[in-house]
Amino acid sequence: MARFRLVAWLIALELCLASVLRLVLALVFRDAATLHDLPRLAAYGVLFDLLATLTAFLPLILMISIFQMRWIGPWLRRGLIALAVFLLSFDVFVQFFFFEEYSARYNHLALDYLMYPDEVFGNILASYNVPLYLGIAALGAIAVAWQLGKLPVAERPLSLLDRAGGAAATALLAVVLWLAWPMTPVAIAPDRLTNELALNGWAELIRAYLTANLDYEAYYALVPPDDARARTARLLDQPDPQRGLLRHFPARVHPAAPRDVIIVMEESVGSIFSERFGGNKVDPVTPNLDRWSHQGIAFTNLVANGNRTVRGMEALINSFLSLPGDAIIKRDRSVDLASIPAVLAQRGYETAFFTCGYGRFDNVKPFMMANGVGAFFEQPDYPKDAFRTGWGVADEFAFDLMIRQQQQARAAGRPWFGSVITTSNHKPFAVPPGRVEWPEEKSDRLGAVLYADWALNHYLTRMRELGLLDHSVVLVVGDHGSRIYGQSEIPVVSYYVPGFILTPDAQYRDTRVDRLVSQVDLGPTLLSLAGVEYDAPFFGRDVIGLPGNGGRAFVNHNRSVGMMTDDAMVVLQLHRKVAYYTRPDGSPEHFAPAKETPALHELALTVEAAFQTANRVYLDHQYVLPAKRDD
Repeated sequence: MARFRLVAWLIALELCLASVLRLVLALVFRDAATLHDLPRLAAYGVLFDLLATLTAFLPLILMISIFQMRWIGPWLRRGLIALAVFLLSFDVFVQFFFFEEYSARYNHLALDYLMYPDEVFGNILASYNVPLYLGIAALGAIAVAWQLGKLPVAERPLSLLDRAGGAAATALLAVVLWLAWPMTPVAIAPDRLTNELALNGWAELIRAYLTANLDYEAYYALVPPDDARARTARLLDQPDPQRGLLRHFPARVHPAAPRDVIIVMEESVGSIFSERFGGNKVDPVTPNLDRWSHQGIAFTNLVANGNRTVRGMEALINSFLSLPGDAIIKRDRSVDLASIPAVLAQRGYETAFFTCGYGRFDNVKPFMMANGVGAFFEQPDYPKDAFRTGWGVADEFAFDLMIRQQQQARAAGRPWFGSVITTSNHKPFAVPPGRVEWPEEKSDRLGAVLYADWALNHYLTRMRELGLLDHSVVLVVGDHGSRIYGQSEIPVVSYYVPGFILTPDAQYRDTRVDRLVSQVDLGPTLLSLAGVEYDAPFFGRDVIGLPGNGGRAFVNHNRSVGMMTDDAMVVLQLHRKVAYYTRPDGSPEHFAPAKETPALHELALTVEAAFQTANRVYLDHQYVLPAKRDD
């Protein structure tokens, strides 16, 4: 029928745009596995795009099937077509730059960004030539709309029988799509990049929305509850399994007076930037971080929980595993959880958290204030003339305020806990003038890291000059890596971050911990070096003095979770699927897909036990300190 020509042309246009985008992405971000799988990637991609496009166009198909739509004149029709084509075209640019930044289709990160338009759109306008891409999309939309607007919408009046038949056909199409979606594979290849290229961006965004608060026990592999408790106890070296996760954490040192405790989370500072921590040896941009790490305990084999700041926070602040879907920082049962600031608040510490932006972003302020933090500092608390981007003030202003707050607590005779998440190493990578010299022709990101390194040195040097380091333990750590890359389902090669702890104890000067360490281990290690003894259900442990081998790291990526060891990694996926990888040479870059073996199966059961235990204690509000445990 002539009335369906228009929607058919729009569907064809979207399929063409999606296929061209996929081809461009494959050529620009290719690797050997992607090029080898290009024909299959393209075929599955067309299938995913067709399902997504038909689903999106169902309302329009229904309207054309049952309504005459005589009220739509030629100019209104062209306007609506132009709007649709403009949105489809501009989305191609958006998806390209999202993939460039995160090596992924739309995911939970894109979904989160839609919730904070002020920060996100301000950052986009500062980071990209938005008018250029808007103009290209608009010109294309006008040209296409002018041609498609000539197509007839209806050639004759619709009878009642026509309308009934159209509605029935649309309903049949809806049923076919409803049955087809569950049958589509979630992966077409062993490597992550090929899978991401094949997927449809908007379908993945909807999937992210639907799985933000999914029922873990309904979708992931499980072990019997008794077995889960026993395996988790063994994994955490719990001497008394009857206590569940709750165990005693002794102090490593016994200072004469309480020590201040500080956690500095460096935004997007991965090991790739550091010469000391295994990354950039040609043009390193963290000379100060590397130098200061020799003054304390350096963790040279440290893996972040995930690739989001909230994942780093739940690991570092709560020593908690990152579950699929939303981080606990954004969930609705996250009150009075066990945390580093809560442990210290029970011991009379003043506790504070600092963010360079606004605390509403990612629900950070409500979460911190409900979990042991007594004072929260955000954008309005910094000087009005402080250098700012869309994400907040430059790092140095947060550090200066931290020093003032610590000094005030010291003057009042109160031990102090402070934690900060920096922001300067984030697009648009703008930094205060005159702080660092960086050639204009070089990467803005590297220049931002160099400034973040300068600001960290400014902070630690000032603390030393004021004598604050004499009674403080300070953890400096990347919250996650700079960007996602790597082929495995959870691309842990991009999860390595630098981390070190400064302590007044001279015996820990220039100490290395080469053992595989998870971010969840850093909080318990920090408190041990602060001389704090306590009971808590933390998943981490004090790693000082442990053997060089035998470590493990918990990791998360979108809807997959897992654990890596010195020689393997097990990944738990949706629909109770389990993926296995080996590390043939122990290198962080090399993860080879593997078939299940008895040893890998046993490891998988332990991983299943750990994550289902984390999920259950969170839901049952049992991840709390002893004084807060429900009766």
